[in-house]
Amino acid sequence: MCAFRLYAVARIHKIIPLLTVVVFVLLHVFAYPGTRFSNDSYRYARSAYVFLGVPYRKAQDKALRAYCADTAAMLRRNRMLHQIDFRAPVRRHEFQDCLAQHADGLNPSNPRYEAIFHARPAYPLVAAPFVRLLGAKAGLTAVALGFTALGGLLVLLLLRALRAPPPVSWLGQCLYYVTPIGLWGSRPMTEGPVTALMVAMLLGAVWLHQGRRVAGTLLSVGAFALGFAVKYSSFALVGPCLVAASAMALILVPQARHKGTRCLLIVSLFESLAAFAMSRALRLPGLEDSLQDTFSLHWTYAEVADPWRRLLRLDANYWWQWLQGEALAPSLLFLLALGVWGAMSRSLPVALCLIAVGGTGLLTTAAHPVAMEGDRLYVQLWLIVVVGLPLLVERLRVSGSASGALPARSDPPLKSEGRR
Repeated sequence: MCAFRLYAVARIHKIIPLLTVVVFVLLHVFAYPGTRFSNDSYRYARSAYVFLGVPYRKAQDKALRAYCADTAAMLRRNRMLHQIDFRAPVRRHEFQDCLAQHADGLNPSNPRYEAIFHARPAYPLVAAPFVRLLGAKAGLTAVALGFTALGGLLVLLLLRALRAPPPVSWLGQCLYYVTPIGLWGSRPMTEGPVTALMVAMLLGAVWLHQGRRVAGTLLSVGAFALGFAVKYSSFALVGPCLVAASAMALILVPQARHKGTRCLLIVSLFESLAAFAMSRALRLPGLEDSLQDTFSLHWTYAEVADPWRRLLRLDANYWWQWLQGEALAPSLLFLLALGVWGAMSRSLPVALCLIAVGGTGLLTTAAHPVAMEGDRLYVQLWLIVVVGLPLLVERLRVSGSASGALPARSDPPLKSEGRR
């Protein structure tokens, strides 16, 4: 009887995460009409059609029609909520007007701006079969949603690797879906694949800390390679951040001075050098191009002579006002503090890696301090909450059950297998 009960509990722990994925997908299928097919989505759809063998001009037209159809649907939805127009709907011609307005494709059409999207081939390439079957918006959304669902399962595996019990690990999966990660990750853009692949790199880092050097290296390098092809600018930051995290772990934590941490340092350094070499060899747009893109408004204005000085001034304005906005309802700052506390209470080396990966969102925003896109640009920052908060919940639960005695830190189990 006891064995049957244990078997049933084990089966439930396996089924619940899969049911959570199903619920997450169904919710987003219901919300699908409210998602936006953006200017970026138009460019990914055009690339997907090109990968399917469609001539460039026809691919552009098909992507434009998807964009205009979505724009017309959005305007109709807005009229349904208008205090006057909802009572007497008037037939409009938004779709035809949009096609006529953008007959030569969506702006901006500067070759330097187009080069940014041409350097991100993996997402439209993976989405191409789904675009053929479902259409531009649905195909791109299906791939983004699939990666986001996978990212939640990877968070579950990550917390289980940190010896969190199944209910706490499931909490991390749920947080991944209900925070802005789930919101932006389900839209037809690259945020879904980027964030999920960053979680995979974080899981690889945890495995390396635990001495699983082969599995950790393969997962980290594989996720980095695919992520670089999805959005190279984001993954060019992850390597250096993990180099800094592993170096600090070696300096600050005696228990972390083993082969696993050194292997993480070497792997992260290799990824950083590979990103730099590939960017130079393929002549991918760099930070200077990104700054000119920002301050020339996608090259619709003349380039500026002092992009770095402008960046410093704009960052000062942006972050000061961002802190003011957060002070009114500091939910993100509060949850970040709890997440860091929870991660550090479990393992300082893992906490450093978590902060490094999540901090790439802040670095991205600092390089593109555009207020209207801020929460999308720093969405990876929520990974600190998604992983750290369940660890804090587990710490407090164990602390309460032990009548106030704090649980021992779990740095020793993260040692290399050879030194346990």
